[in-house]
Amino acid sequence: MILTMLGVNGPYPSIKGACSGYLLTSDSGRTKILIDCGSGVLGRLLNECTVRDLNAVVLSHLHFDHMSDMLPMNYLLNAAGVESLKVICPQTPEKVRRILEGGALDLYPTQDLTIGEMKIEFLRVSHPVETYAVRVHCDGKTFVYTGDTNECDALTLFCGEADLLLADAGLLRDDWTSKSAHMTSGMCARLARDAGAKMLVLTHINPSYNAEAVLDEAIIDYPEAMVARAGIRISI
Repeated sequence: MILTMLGVNGPYPSIKGACSGYLLTSDSGRTKILIDCGSGVLGRLLNECTVRDLNAVVLSHLHFDHMSDMLPMNYLLNAAGVESLKVICPQTPEKVRRILEGGALDLYPTQDLTIGEMKIEFLRVSHPVETYAVRVHCDGKTFVYTGDTNECDALTLFCGEADLLLADAGLLRDDWTSKSAHMTSGMCARLARDAGAKMLVLTHINPSYNAEAVLDEAIIDYPEAMVARAGIRISI
């Protein structure tokens, strides 16, 4: 698989940046799924593929920094003559989900399924709205995306032996509490270490933070950790 970082910020984009959006492509190129589609992601997606190339979109949750570009997606699909695009997304918040209904977006509930060459599993995680971590198995490799979450007891097992773990490093240690909506980069590092993940990439980077500070907290427990940057491609 190949993971392309389209946007890596949250809860708002950095200057010239974009919020959460990740294109996952099978080695054959026949299966492409977009995981999350926050502010600024859609234009960057079109640098990588056409909307006709997408097999599906997976939305980890319905906060705007993870799904707002799904609104102009409908216009793009119409312009491209695409009648239907499969979108796997939570049922709630209902007000936000209703915005996505109609048009060419074909909404499916969040449940384990197979799309093309990819077997996809989900785990409900700890966030103020219904949110899921995503585990994808394809080409003999496993990719896991935590989505937005605080500590979650089942997450270590869900991330077990991942070849690449993409983790929510939305906070620095001094800003975290047990009631926070996100993990710290240090918590991501310990999760990767305990799960036996072979690679850790930190994402959902707050634009107010220095990326070096985010990385510094992580490398204490996972020295090979890296901070996501929009535009980079990682072979899994």
